[in-house]
Amino acid sequence: MDYNWLEMQAGMRPEKTAVIFNGNMLSFRELYEEALSVSKKLNALRRRRIGFFIDNTVEAAILIHAAMLSGIELVMINRRLTVVEIDSQMKDVEVDTIVATKKISMDGYRVFIYADLDGLQDVHDNEKAVSGKDALSIMFTSGTTGRAKAVRQSYENHYESAIGCEQRFRYGPDSIWMNVNPIYHISGFSILMRSVIRGCTMILIEKFEPLNVWQELEKYKVTHVSMVPVMLGRMMEHEGRHNLEGILLGGAGVTMDILDRALERGFPVYNSFGMTETCSQIVSISPEDPKILKGTVGRPLDNISIRIDEENEGELLVKGPAVTTGYVNAELSLDEGYFRTGDIGRIDDEGYLYILDRRSDLIISGGENIYPKEIEDAAAAHASVRKSVAIKQKDAEWGEVPVLLIELEAGSGLDRTAVMAVLEQRLARYKLPKEIHETEEVIMTSTGKVSRARNREAFERKKSSSI
Repeated sequence: MDYNWLEMQAGMRPEKTAVIFNGNMLSFRELYEEALSVSKKLNALRRRRIGFFIDNTVEAAILIHAAMLSGIELVMINRRLTVVEIDSQMKDVEVDTIVATKKISMDGYRVFIYADLDGLQDVHDNEKAVSGKDALSIMFTSGTTGRAKAVRQSYENHYESAIGCEQRFRYGPDSIWMNVNPIYHISGFSILMRSVIRGCTMILIEKFEPLNVWQELEKYKVTHVSMVPVMLGRMMEHEGRHNLEGILLGGAGVTMDILDRALERGFPVYNSFGMTETCSQIVSISPEDPKILKGTVGRPLDNISIRIDEENEGELLVKGPAVTTGYVNAELSLDEGYFRTGDIGRIDDEGYLYILDRRSDLIISGGENIYPKEIEDAAAAHASVRKSVAIKQKDAEWGEVPVLLIELEAGSGLDRTAVMAVLEQRLARYKLPKEIHETEEVIMTSTGKVSRARNREAFERKKSSSI
C-alpha cells in the first residue's frame, strides 16, 4: 500500500482545496509543494525523531506533512505543559530537536521556529518510502499519575483508524471536515489524517470560539466536525445555521443532558469512545440509534474487536489494526493479542459497550465496586453543580469510601442536603458519598478529562493543612 497520501491526493485532486485557514486556501497540489519544500529543510536537521510544538495553523499542517515526506517520527508536544514536563517527555523518547510554530524556550535543545527553517540548507532526500509498520507519530497519554506513556502510532494505525471512522461516520471525498480540536492530540491529528487519506477539505480553526465556529460552519458548508462535550455545550448556548451531517463526540464522558439537548435540537451527534493507543475512536453510535440516550458509547467499528475480562474487574480489552503495537517508553499490556485498556466496561447482548470507569479509579467499599463516574453523572442533575469529581478515601470500616468534590455554578451555594437528595434518587445506598465538599475548581487533564488522582491529591493537601 502507498502511504504517501498527500502526494497521492496532489496527483488525483491537484486543484481541490485541501486546507482552509483564516480564509486562506491551499489546494492539494499547493500543500504538497509547500510540504515538499519544508521537508528539505527538515532533512538538514539529521534527526529520525523530532518534537513538534505546534498549534492549529496552516504552518502546522505543512510541518506534519513535511515530516511524513521525510520519514521523520513526529513527537507531538502538548502545548499546555510546562517546560519541565516537556523536558521530561522529550528525554524519555530521546528527542533533542524541537520544531515549533510558536515561540518556546528550552535549554539544552535545538529549537527551530517555523520561520527559522528558511535559513537551513536544502537537503534533497525527500519522499522516503515508508511501510505501514513505521512510526508516523508519538503521542503521550494524559496519564493522571506517574510517568506519561509515549504511544507509538504507525502509518497503518492511522490508516485503519480513518477507514473505521469513515465506514461508521459516513464521509467521503466531497465532505468538508472542520478541525477545532488541538492537532497535538489524537482528536485533532486524526482529522488531518482522515482528510488527506480520503481527499476531503479541512477547515482548520486555531482557537475554539462558539460564534466564530458557527460562522465558519455556515460559510464553508461544513459537513463533519469532531468535538469534546464541553465544546458542544458551549455551541448550544448560541443559535446558528449549519449543513452538518455528523458531529463526532468524544474525548471526555458526555452527560445525558448535553446529548439529549443536542439531539432535541436536531444535531447529528455520534457519541464515541477511543484513546490515544487506538488512534481515536474504537466504538461509536449514530444519532438514529434508539440506544444513544441509554448510556452506551456504541458498538465497535468494523475493524475493531472488543471483549470484557470478567475475571479482572470487567476490564475492557481491544484488538484491531488501529491499536498501537507498543509504547516507546513502557511495556504494552496484552492478553492474547488484545490491548488491556485499564477501563472498566460491560457489553450488552447486542454488542453495545458501556464504559463504567477507569480501573485505577475504582472504589472498593465493603466488597462492593463503586464507579466514580456514576456518582458524578448523578450529581450533574443538581442545578448548582457545574462540575464534580468523586474520589476515593481510605476508611477503617469499609476499606474505601467515595467523597464528592463539587465546583459550583456562579452565585450558587453548597446545599449538601439537596445534593444528597438528588444522589439518593439515582444511586444505590452503598454508592452515596460519605462526604461532600466544595472545591474552587475540578482539576482536568490536558485532554479535558477529570483527573481524579490530581483532585484527590489536592483535597488531601488541603485537608492536611487545615489540621
